[in-house]
Amino acid sequence: MSWLDPITRGRLARFRAHRAAWWSFVALATLALLALLGPLLVGNRPLLLKVDGVWRFPLFVRHLSGAELGVGGPAEPNFRLLARRLEAEGRGWALLPPVPFAADEVCEVMPAVTRDAQGRWCDPRGVIAEGRIFTLQTDGTRARTWSIVDGRPHGDARVITDGVSVARAKFVDGVVVQALPAGLKVDWTPTGELRTLLPSPCPPGLDGHWLGTDESGHDVLARLFGGFQVLLKAALIFVPVAYLVGLLLGAAMGYFGGWFDLVCQRLMEIWSNIPFLYAIILLSSLLEPSLAVLVLILVAFSWIGIAQQLRATAYQVSARDYVLVSRTLGAGHLRILWRHVLPNCTTVILTTLPFTLHGLIFSMSALDYLGFGLPPTQPSWGDLLHQAKENWQAWWLLLPSVGCIVGAMILINYVGEGLQDAFDLKRSR
Repeated sequence: MSWLDPITRGRLARFRAHRAAWWSFVALATLALLALLGPLLVGNRPLLLKVDGVWRFPLFVRHLSGAELGVGGPAEPNFRLLARRLEAEGRGWALLPPVPFAADEVCEVMPAVTRDAQGRWCDPRGVIAEGRIFTLQTDGTRARTWSIVDGRPHGDARVITDGVSVARAKFVDGVVVQALPAGLKVDWTPTGELRTLLPSPCPPGLDGHWLGTDESGHDVLARLFGGFQVLLKAALIFVPVAYLVGLLLGAAMGYFGGWFDLVCQRLMEIWSNIPFLYAIILLSSLLEPSLAVLVLILVAFSWIGIAQQLRATAYQVSARDYVLVSRTLGAGHLRILWRHVLPNCTTVILTTLPFTLHGLIFSMSALDYLGFGLPPTQPSWGDLLHQAKENWQAWWLLLPSVGCIVGAMILINYVGEGLQDAFDLKRSR
């Protein structure tokens, strides 16, 4: 790092000396890098697929039908089920992401069923009191289904082909008492890889869901990862726009002063008195909710604090001797602002950045919690908090979402403390 000037090297050394700040920065940078590799880590499409000796890359293909793979019709298969079938038949294999669920995918939790010593059908929770067991095709549709009561077939059973029931039977206490059509010979004994459907939200560990599912059937871990990606995108839009408006206006107010400063302050006071939540509710009802619209609305109410802090610093810097000398030598206002005022406001800019990110995370999570943020199809930490409020028994919704919000704020806070130590010599001493 010899190409850095001595002042910058000293600041970097002081920042690295703050151990909590440095490792928090490393953690945030690592998470941001993982978010950029999203489909390679979280998604329902294989990274690599081999079927009958033919290699395919479904991650880079928009649609891959079951007919192309020789396992169904024009619909795209469920690649998780396809991977099991290919392995069982010895036709190939599929390399799925570590979390094989998409953030916007509504999953049906279908764990395998077993039989106990008395021959009763059981799911991971115990004997099936009332439900259905079935075999699955690779596109996720049922091939054969049986109604189960007290762990035994009781009631309706069906054979389904192309979505149409071709044979039916009626069980009473595990015994077939009627079969239709009568001339069709079907073995109605439940055999094969049988599964059952569990209602959401489901606890962790079932059917490959490491942190369970929410009340809509989304994988919780995939939603947490997707929520972080959404926050990262929001930060990439929010921070530059908010700081562009706040820096330009705040620096101009502090530099020019006079009537310009007075008028801008009065306008900022009027704007800051507008109720933020009511404005969000009104704009959400008028505009179609999206990430860009929500971030721009947040920018409209967030630049004021940045401008006020920059105004105070720019007012002090504009009274320095080197600024007065630059004016005397005929330097223009834009040159003075760019070369003298803004560079000397760097400390304020960097030390206020963590608080700006805190406000973004809190505002987006709060709006999603209240239902005025992103659409329900978009992953959000605030939406998981809202679902946890409605399902207090589902601890796997509350603890991970709260942990992500609090953890992100703690990491950002440590980075902010490290930046203050790096740029403020009095504080570091």
